[in-house]
Amino acid sequence: MPEDFGKDMLMLGGTIAGFVAAMLTVMEKLLDISSRFTGKKEQKSPSSTERPVASASSPIDFFSSKPFRGTSYLLLYETGVIVAAGLLLNYVGLTLSRHLESILFLDMTGTALVAFLLGPWWGAIAALLSNSVVNWLLYPEAGADVVIFPWSLVNIVGACYWGWMARQTGFQKYLRTGRSSAFSHAWFLYIFGVGGAIVMSLPGTFVQAALHEQTTFALNPEVAESVSQRVLQWEQTAHLYLESFLGLTWGESLSWWIVNWFQNFIRYVPDKTMSAAIALVVLKYGYPLFERELIHGGPDGERPNDERILPLVLGLLYAPSFATLISSETYGGTAYWPLWALPWLLILAGYFRLRYWGPGETTLRTARLQRAERYARALKVIGREPSHEFCKRLTFMTLIASLLFALCLPILLTDFYRATFKFFCVVYGFLLVVHLLRISIAQNISIARAND
Repeated sequence: MPEDFGKDMLMLGGTIAGFVAAMLTVMEKLLDISSRFTGKKEQKSPSSTERPVASASSPIDFFSSKPFRGTSYLLLYETGVIVAAGLLLNYVGLTLSRHLESILFLDMTGTALVAFLLGPWWGAIAALLSNSVVNWLLYPEAGADVVIFPWSLVNIVGACYWGWMARQTGFQKYLRTGRSSAFSHAWFLYIFGVGGAIVMSLPGTFVQAALHEQTTFALNPEVAESVSQRVLQWEQTAHLYLESFLGLTWGESLSWWIVNWFQNFIRYVPDKTMSAAIALVVLKYGYPLFERELIHGGPDGERPNDERILPLVLGLLYAPSFATLISSETYGGTAYWPLWALPWLLILAGYFRLRYWGPGETTLRTARLQRAERYARALKVIGREPSHEFCKRLTFMTLIASLLFALCLPILLTDFYRATFKFFCVVYGFLLVVHLLRISIAQNISIARAND
């Protein structure tokens, strides 16, 4: 029974991902309809040729109205696609890791993709969504939230580190060269993999201390015994050395922390290195138009800036996890609440920095509209092809048909809840994958035609 329930909760992730696909598809269809009506009106108007270029593309700014002012990224063209792809990668990576019993977690592959393209704040938002929703669905046991939510700190720190490193000039130069040397690739794997392991193992060790866990390696018995003896010797040596300087209590705590941090670092190196490498491959092969606009800055060479609303969104998403951790009997006391409160310092510091030293609303809106126009021009030719239009309409009608089928299931079946649940998992999961693949293919074709 618990195994069947776990499978159902595993499928629930596909349902949520499918709803994202449905939302994106419906919004895209509404935008397309609005664009067609605007085009017909312009054809009827004799003075349409005298209008400026920006007014002719007003439907492009469909998501730049008042509720979305102050944002530097496009909801339909950029964040909706990239965050959905990131969550899907995290979900698939962790699912494969669990079923294959690999030493890799790969639950931050999508986080790395979002951080590379959208920066540290959006990367942290995707990491928190993934940890709070996707990972929780993969572990539906009672009390799993108390075990899973603490690892939000590791995900947030990793997203901020990857996003900050991706904003550096060296990363742009590395991606700009098609035939990078072996040294350049080794540099990327070292900085984003080994460096990420160093940074993320710090909060990971604190979380382990809060969970009262010990770092273990899945080794054969003889090697495991040898390693455990060597680790025990290291811990005793560090304990004696630190005790002479800091006293008994601090010496024991720091010796345990240093030894476990080192083991965490060793364990994180392959996982974070492979996660960053896979994310970069997906970026290069899957979304070259995003690379050109969001990493290289388009024709002007200026990357989009972060906006002050992003730290607030991150704080809103972190609030439920924070409340769960503080109210937990396991580690909700005074010994651990400073650890769970650390993200709030990052959120407040980021908000005030962007509030007083960030870009203005006019600058953000101008850059956003310019990118939207370039996206529309690049994908306009693809959108006119019969196969593209055929798939768009078929997807839209499939959403309507799936809703009608779901309404009929309570009449036809007795256990309709489980059947409906699995039905939406399959349909919407595939639709999300098709939606992301369609965007990837369109971007690759548009880039290839632009180069020709």
